[in-house]
Amino acid sequence: MAKERFINGVIYEFPDNTSDETIERFVARKSGTAQGWTPKTPVKREEPNLSGMPAAFAQGLTMGFADEAMAGARSLSGGNYSDLVKAERESLRKYQEEHPIKSSIAEVAGAAVPAVITGGASLAPQVPARFAPKVAQFLFGSSPSIPRAMGYGAGQGAITAAGTTEKPLSELPTEMTRGAAQGSLLAGGLGVLGKYAVMPSFRALKAKMGFGDDNKAADIVIARALQQDGKTPDQALATLQAVQRGEMTLADIGEATANLLRRASQAPGQARDITKSALVQREVGRVPRVSDDLRTLMSGSKDFYTDVQNLLDSRRTSANALYQDAWSNAPIFTPQNSQDLARLSNLPSFKEAMKVGQRRMEDQGIDVSNPQNVLRGLHETKLALDDLIDAQTDSITRKVSHQGVTLMDMRNRLVREMEKLSPQYQQARLQYAGDSEMLDAMEKGKRVYQSPEMIMRREIADFSRNPSVYDAYRAGIAQSMLERLRAGGGAADPLRTVFPKDSEAKIRQAFRDDQAFDEFKSRLLEESKMLGTEKAGFRRTAIDADLDTQGASGVGAARALLSGSPVQAALEALRATFPRVTGMPEQTAQSVASKLTTPTTGLDPVIEGILRSLQAEETALKSQSALANIGGALAGSQAAARRPTPQYPEDTQGREDGSLAGSLGSPLSLQR
Repeated sequence: MAKERFINGVIYEFPDNTSDETIERFVARKSGTAQGWTPKTPVKREEPNLSGMPAAFAQGLTMGFADEAMAGARSLSGGNYSDLVKAERESLRKYQEEHPIKSSIAEVAGAAVPAVITGGASLAPQVPARFAPKVAQFLFGSSPSIPRAMGYGAGQGAITAAGTTEKPLSELPTEMTRGAAQGSLLAGGLGVLGKYAVMPSFRALKAKMGFGDDNKAADIVIARALQQDGKTPDQALATLQAVQRGEMTLADIGEATANLLRRASQAPGQARDITKSALVQREVGRVPRVSDDLRTLMSGSKDFYTDVQNLLDSRRTSANALYQDAWSNAPIFTPQNSQDLARLSNLPSFKEAMKVGQRRMEDQGIDVSNPQNVLRGLHETKLALDDLIDAQTDSITRKVSHQGVTLMDMRNRLVREMEKLSPQYQQARLQYAGDSEMLDAMEKGKRVYQSPEMIMRREIADFSRNPSVYDAYRAGIAQSMLERLRAGGGAADPLRTVFPKDSEAKIRQAFRDDQAFDEFKSRLLEESKMLGTEKAGFRRTAIDADLDTQGASGVGAARALLSGSPVQAALEALRATFPRVTGMPEQTAQSVASKLTTPTTGLDPVIEGILRSLQAEETALKSQSALANIGGALAGSQAAARRPTPQYPEDTQGREDGSLAGSLGSPLSLQR
């Protein structure tokens, strides 16, 4: 509480730490009795334990508690604590007045030590994370944080305010609160300035001067995109290795990586060329990849072909040896062992077919009179029936006439008799049924999207008796799928194209089993995902249409300007510039595009490089976080420090009365 004195009708106030001797001298001067005033016997003053730069350094080192600490230690030997504190503070105050720069440097140097100890906590092991994860993350986070720096500034500011204040203990909470606020605000302000002004400028300058590792920068942005998609680099590699498509890349992991590829390839240049080349090449291979999937998954046969002509040629070649074995071991056909064949031989159309078959044998130089060649003759008759059936079949609708149905019945009865008496012939037919039957089955398979499911079930039941015919039927289905995929174009979703509405259950029946169908569907899903990357990578870029040939070189702007359209010219120029402004540095973009479009088969080195870059980035972030926290703590200590006030006010007695009154006594407005 301030001290008051009534002098000449005026009340004067004095600071509560003003000595009585000083007040008495002031009163004597004001009342005109100074000449008769004699000072009290002077009190011996204590000498400071530290002075000059060491004192300033110690004050910063102890966050303002050096004067109290030294006075407390000396008082144990019998000195008066209050006098000892005054001595230390007065020494520090005088040094600050006489050497402001040196004292500030010394204090900052001293304050840096506790700032490192408290502010560098991000370098400490994160043991508390087990007990209080959120608090531990705040205190020990591995990336620079303005809130964290403000927290350290507030903490050290509160301690420094408590250590440097000269006010009584009752006001200590207020002082600490004020110090915490001052430290936090200064640390936060410096953090904002550094994050949004100093560091961006530094990075831009470094990039212009050619410093920085573009490859590492690419690794970091890819890792961040993977994180947004919920994957670590190792998890991304495992995901891609688990899928069937070796053509899949990091860009196919999720939306964030696909958008990153789009950003890297926005501007014309090498990155855009890399992206287009990789994605277009992958798109071109889509139909062949699906064709290979059908070949390996649809049929149980090892030599299944989606191309029916290749299928026919393959079956014919593999069956030749079996047919030769059948001709060499041909049975003798009699009315007794083949009664149905005897009945067939009396039918007019069958007789006609037999004549054609006989001519075919003669044309090949085969002796028709040799009983050993009867089986061969019947086979040629069967081929003649195939030709007759084909003549009775509509070339477009593949609908068979009534006569054709009759001929088909004759052919089937003939084949049953031949296979009954010649197991070798039956084995040969399993390998090769004949062009006409296989082509017919293939055509029915190609109508898979139009045929009702019940019709398809009946066809499968009929064709599954003969592997050659069944594979031809499947080949037709596969051809129809591939034709739909080709017709849909590069932008069509493969899954929806191959499996339009209500067709999935029907097509599933044509596969060798459900597992094979599910695997095929899974591969189509992967193709759909790759298509999404292709669209995000370059298809839907607003400036994709003619940027490479026109906008990038300014041709569009120049052409519009010459045609008298300045507004259009300005738009074209902006259109050409926009992707460069919103994209990323060219060298970094090239590295990003190359890494994101690397197929799974060559991805191991890319992932290893990303992991190395992440490790280096984590180390750098920890150092930056520690520096930010240290800076916040140091800023807090400097912002909250209270400068010492004169400890011996009586030393100002030599001033003029007005000066003394101005420094010690403040008159109240109330006069008595």
